[in-house]
Parts: sequence; C-alpha cells; structure tokens
Amino acid sequence: MKFATLLPLVTLGFLASCATQPNEVVTDLYSPSKRYHVEIRKCPQVGSLVRGEEVQATVLEAGRVGVCHSSVNVIEQFSVNSPEDQLELKWVSETQLRAWHPKFNPSYGPQTYVFGQNDPVKVIFRPKI
Repeated sequence: MKFATLLPLVTLGFLASCATQPNEVVTDLYSPSKRYHVEIRKCPQVGSLVRGEEVQATVLEAGRVGVCHSSVNVIEQFSVNSPEDQLELKWVSETQLRAWHPKFNPSYGPQTYVFGQNDPVKVIFRPKI
C-alpha cells in the first residue's frame, strides 16, 4: 500500500478516536427550589491532540440539558482542566451558586467562563469560608 493511500485511513482513524471522547454527566446539583441546576460534565479538552479531559460546569433551567462546549440553553458555564472531585459547588440561594477549585485564580475564578448580563443566576467564585 502506498503512503498516499494510507494517509486518509490514518486521518479518519484519528478523527474517529477524537469523536469518541467523553461527554457524560458526573453530577447534577439542583437549586433549593429546583428551578435551576448545575451539570458537571466530563468533556474532551479543547485544543488537545491527545485524549485530555476537562470538567465543565453548566448552569441551566430545570428540564434543560447541556452538551460539552456548547452554549445553547446555558445560563452560565465554566471549565477546569482538573479532576472534578476538587470542584466545590454549593447553592447559596436560589439565584447564587458558590464555586471553587484550587486551580481557579483568586481574583477572577476560572480561565474559561461564559455568562450573560441579565442572567437569573450568579456564580460566585470563592473558596469555602
């Protein structure tokens, strides 16, 4: 077999292996009145050529689901490239969620953060006191 014939097969195999990376919900935490929830999802790491994973937290209205790296239906969303067992989440009130991870910057929180101006839920990035 010639190299020119093998290259498309190798490329297709690489793309197929990238497409099968995780997109699974690890935890789903509802607000006190269950009007909102935050999904913690294992997602493929953006920009990684190897099978890296990141943890994505997505705040949604009850009954809606998120998808890795999509802002459809999202109220707020952030990611961290570390294990989910170090991520602290707690609903402080119906419209405030406290989130912290040791990799967050104490001044502003995670590196990747999606939010809107008039969102009904506010995520506060600070450690447990």
